[in-house]
Amino acid sequence: MHNLFMRNQQKQVFMSGLILTILSLAGCNGGSTLPEGETGTVTGKVTFNGKSVPEGAAIVFLHKDKGIAASSAIAADGTYSLRMRREAPVLVGDYQIGVTPPTVELTPAEAEAVNMGKTIPEKEWPEIPKTYRNPETSGVTFNVKAGENTFDLDMK
Repeated sequence: MHNLFMRNQQKQVFMSGLILTILSLAGCNGGSTLPEGETGTVTGKVTFNGKSVPEGAAIVFLHKDKGIAASSAIAADGTYSLRMRREAPVLVGDYQIGVTPPTVELTPAEAEAVNMGKTIPEKEWPEIPKTYRNPETSGVTFNVKAGENTFDLDMK
């Protein structure tokens, strides 16, 4: 019972990281190679009202037809280079896009509070509006074509 409670508390703190993990695992199917088909590369920049988002945030592309995810950590300057199953090329097609906040590790004091059954507040990320955090509900889409692709996202 205690472990279940602790997991629920950690889930609240790590929600953005869990979303990214779930989406990444959705496309893994146990293999490391891409399904057959044309591929392209995707690079770009993610900003919020023209300013950099927090380093360690991630951009997630979810293939609309195949359900496979591609993702990349976002650098301090907002740039990213998309990967699918640890490889640079991604399948061509239509993608839904989301941006997840950086994963936040618990401080020792927060970990102790969770172990004692206390609730700790979820970290706020105003630079990454909640609207954009889930690729399936963000409303942001992009069509990856064979070859090089650039996708810049300025969240509002």
